[in-house]
Amino acid sequence: MSIYIYPTYNPVRDKSGNLYIKYFHDAFKDQGYVISNNIGRAGIISIFANLSSSIFIINWVDLIPNKRFGKIQFVVFVVGLCLLKMLNKDVVWVLHNKRAHKGKSMLVSCGMSLMAKLSTVVITHSLEGVSFFDSTYPKYSGKCHYIPHPVYTNLIYPFKKEKWDYIIWGGINERKKVADFLEFISNREFYESKKILICGRCNDSEYTKRIESACSANIVFENRFLSDEELKERISQSRCVLFTYSPDSVLSSGALIYSLNFCKPIIGPRVGSFEDLTDIVSCYNTFEDIEKIPLKENMHACSSYISSNTWLDFPHKVMSLIKNT
Repeated sequence: MSIYIYPTYNPVRDKSGNLYIKYFHDAFKDQGYVISNNIGRAGIISIFANLSSSIFIINWVDLIPNKRFGKIQFVVFVVGLCLLKMLNKDVVWVLHNKRAHKGKSMLVSCGMSLMAKLSTVVITHSLEGVSFFDSTYPKYSGKCHYIPHPVYTNLIYPFKKEKWDYIIWGGINERKKVADFLEFISNREFYESKKILICGRCNDSEYTKRIESACSANIVFENRFLSDEELKERISQSRCVLFTYSPDSVLSSGALIYSLNFCKPIIGPRVGSFEDLTDIVSCYNTFEDIEKIPLKENMHACSSYISSNTWLDFPHKVMSLIKNT
């Protein structure tokens, strides 16, 4: 069976360090499925070069309008999606976010509504994603299903001598609320003795300045892309992994899943996949809550999640949903 997965993975082009889509492709390939990738570099346009595929799996519809020539790509996406349904192809929508990250977008809302209508199956990595879908698109309630985000490895990384109290890591942008958090703690006595490491590339120069101006002597901001080995070392040297994400758009987090293999206490907002993993993650409603939260020992819970949610099992979970539709 031939499967087309959007976006395609290109190690030369993909510099974000997020290997989700690589693992996604590899998981199906390793299970014997043929992955269609004709003119994969053409973005969403490549749908038309892969019409012989039986199943089309589409990720991150909400990002298409913001890509280069985004409006044109969006029109191509709409035409392509309608063509797939005319050809009776199975379309799987992987729902990652509730809306566009950068404010409201009519195109994003239109694209998501169209996917809700025309997809065969919708998959999301958080229980909130299911409730969001059912409440937003009640006419198609029951089409969306929860599959936990697969882990990136089954290894448990050893602890190292602690250097940081908190680590905030990953791509830095406004929706991660890093600057908001630093500005909030600037006059909080609790954080005066806490060492905080922020590591990840920020491509927004104005937001970078805002973060840098909020940093004190006990806060280090590494504004660059870290290699996997560098990241492993820094998380291993940290007492706690902290996520300061805005709850407005996020449903699931690859960075959260990556962090599980370190079995460190994790603190995150009470939203999406963070709230799903309450035996692993200590959730907060507001920044004020963080300093009151006791750090949770989660070695057993992390190990259990890791063994139950592998990429090896992921294709079977997806195909079972399609077959039962």
